This record gives sequence, structure tokens and C-alpha cells, in this order.
Amino acid sequence: MKLAHFSDIHVTHFPLSGSFALKRLAAVASYSLVGRGKDFEGSDERIARLLSHVDTQGVDHALCTGDLTGVSTDAELARVAELFGPRLGQPERFTVIPGNHDRYVNSARGAFERHFATLCEGARFPAVKALPGGVTLVLLDVARPTSLVDSSGLVGEAQRSALLSLLTDASLRDRFVIVALHYGLLRMNGQRDSRTHGLRDDVELMALLDRDDVTVDLVLHGHLHRPFTLRTKRRHVVNAGSATDLHMRCGYNLYDIDPGAHRVGITRFHWSRSTGAYEPDPGHALNTVLVTR
Repeated sequence: MKLAHFSDIHVTHFPLSGSFALKRLAAVASYSLVGRGKDFEGSDERIARLLSHVDTQGVDHALCTGDLTGVSTDAELARVAELFGPRLGQPERFTVIPGNHDRYVNSARGAFERHFATLCEGARFPAVKALPGGVTLVLLDVARPTSLVDSSGLVGEAQRSALLSLLTDASLRDRFVIVALHYGLLRMNGQRDSRTHGLRDDVELMALLDRDDVTVDLVLHGHLHRPFTLRTKRRHVVNAGSATDLHMRCGYNLYDIDPGAHRVGITRFHWSRSTGAYEPDPGHALNTVLVTR
């Protein structure tokens, strides 16, 4: 079974067309003055080529782990939906979950759902999606609007409780189970993320996922724009990084999953500025094989 995984594509349209919010204005300053805007300049084109490239890889499914937009305006969300096109009507082939930039401010509540609920089981989380070949996706929503100086996420006690019930269900024991969320469990160096940037209940979520009575093969996320893989006490975690951030060697991952053997081979593709296309990245550390149980 082949699964494509990309994240943090950040279509970014300024000037702002959404309702006034100080946090949105601060983002404009960051993009305009600090230079982040140049990192995502032309992101529309890269997103279109990314989706086209994924279509050519013969994947059974494609997963986006959030941050489709810059500041969650209706115009940005509508543009991403336009780029997805007919794929919005193909939940059997595509899954999208929200990131913190898609829930950037209080006034954006419900905007992500209006455009992408069809690709995440109606946006009722935690969500379960059975994929071909014995693979199951378990989707979490950890994004929320926050203050000007905060971009943290939260699973929450209710969602963790529901997640535990799902992952201890005997029906999953013979499946290859992937838990997908936007935020990472740890940073690349194995340390916890900061309180204002990571998951507020990261310790509780890791403890749940590392229990010996839950069924989990792989944890996939984005949020941190530089891709990496690491292992918690019991689980393999893969961060796809950003698929469009020119400040990084941006790209996406392709997973070749053998559910019966609980093995997954990872192939990394990166954006080539010289060719204007996504190409194999043979020297990347993410090109590896993981045994998940």
C-alpha cells in the first residue's frame, strides 16, 4: 500500500481579505518585513505541482497534516480548495486535517470545515478512516485559535479519552494503524517543543501512544518545517516538514507499507528550483525502512 504524506503548504495571499484580527496583521508584518513571505512566494504553483506529482506516483492514498493556509482567511481556504479541485470529492483517495494556521483566529472558526470536511470524515475528531490493504488512519484535531504570542496546540482530555478507546479496540490489532495530527510529539533533537509552539498536552499524548495495550504502527505530523524521523519509547514518528517552504529543502514523503510485516519504506521527494518539479531526494536521511512492531 502506498501513502503520500505532505504538510504545511501555506498558500499565502496578502493583502488580507478576512475579518480584522491583530494576529493576522502581525503575520503580515512577519511575512513582509522578516522575509517569510519570500519563502512561500509562488506557493500556489508548488501546491498545484505537488498534487499533480502525487497523482503520478500511483499512491493508494494521500494525507495532508495541516497548515494549508497562512492566516486562515476565506480567500486562502477557497484557493486551496480550488487547487485540490475534484480531489475534494474523493475522500477515498485524499485526507486533510487542520493545522494551527487553518484555525488562526477566532473569526475563522468553521472555515476549514466548510471547505475540507469531506476529506476528514465530516471533521468529527478523532476520526477513523479505513484505507486499502489493511491500513487504518486515526485522525486527531489539535489545532485551535490562540493569542498573538501563542501557536500551541491541544489534544484535550475528551479527545484523548476517545482516542484511547479507539486504539485499544481489538478490531485494529491486525491492521497497520497510523495516527495523524498536525503538531509533533517532539522536536528533531528529541526534546519537547516550547509551551507556546508545541502541544500543551504532549506528555499525556505520548504516554497514551506508548502504552502496550494500544495498537499504533506510525505517528505522522507536520508543523515543524524541517522533516525528520524519530522514535519515542515505543513508536516511530515521522514529520513530513513543509512541502513548499523555500527556506528549507521542502518536499513530501512516500510510504510503501507492508501491513502484514509491519514494515514501511520511506522515499523522500524534494522541490527542485532548477527544474520546477518535485524529484526524488536520494541522499535524504528519511529514505529508510522502519519495522513498526
